[in-house]
Amino acid sequence: MHFKFSTLLLASISGTLILSSPVPDVNSENSPLVKRGAVLTAQFATESEGTNRFILENNLWGEAAATSGSQSSQVTATDGDSVTWETTYTWEGGPSDVKSYANLDFREGLGQSLASITSIPTTWSWSYTSASSDLVADVSYDTWLSNDASSSGSSSTSTFEIMIWLSSRGGAGPAGSQIGTADVNGATWNLFQGVVETWTVFSFVAPSEITNFNSDLLPFYTFLVDNHGVSSSQFLVQAQAGTEPFVGSATLSTSSYAISIN
Repeated sequence: MHFKFSTLLLASISGTLILSSPVPDVNSENSPLVKRGAVLTAQFATESEGTNRFILENNLWGEAAATSGSQSSQVTATDGDSVTWETTYTWEGGPSDVKSYANLDFREGLGQSLASITSIPTTWSWSYTSASSDLVADVSYDTWLSNDASSSGSSSTSTFEIMIWLSSRGGAGPAGSQIGTADVNGATWNLFQGVVETWTVFSFVAPSEITNFNSDLLPFYTFLVDNHGVSSSQFLVQAQAGTEPFVGSATLSTSSYAISIN
């Protein structure tokens, strides 16, 4: 993935987005808290979490663009379908290049067409427990569509990459340029469109930082189907949630993350 450095500076204000209609519960009741997690430091280190519902990926795919730096990621607990995790990094050099996308990669319910999905409830509570003044980074969902139900994201069969940015610090901006705004789930998002390799990227960017996100992702896809030519026959093949740092140092801590594809 390749992203341009934007001069757009978005406000970094803690916030909460909660649907007016309740989102279906994605957490299992009476599930024991399970401590997990090796500290992942290798470039493409991974670890299965939550009875294999998730894969934690360190994913330092762009580290070659840095003059120096490192990153580690760890799941600290799982509780039913909810995961607690954090990633710590410091990156210098290559200010216009993403260095990594440490993320939780959801592994259930994939390969369905958009038309057959009824909801994608998710909750994500996170914070920067430390962040340098020069930090340039986003916090985002990164999801992938394809004509091939058995494929994965960021591949030759990818048709669309749909990102939902909950935070943009230090002037980080998505691929392409802003094409307008989108009213989804009671909030107005800045909508960007671009092309990366062989696929089209749509990015919904929150105008201010959302640190407690409780929503349904399906209406984002419905908006693109209704307004931007995305076919409802497209298959959802990958759904990730994580952070893309350009430069700076930070620890991003997720106190609770859950998602379900129904």
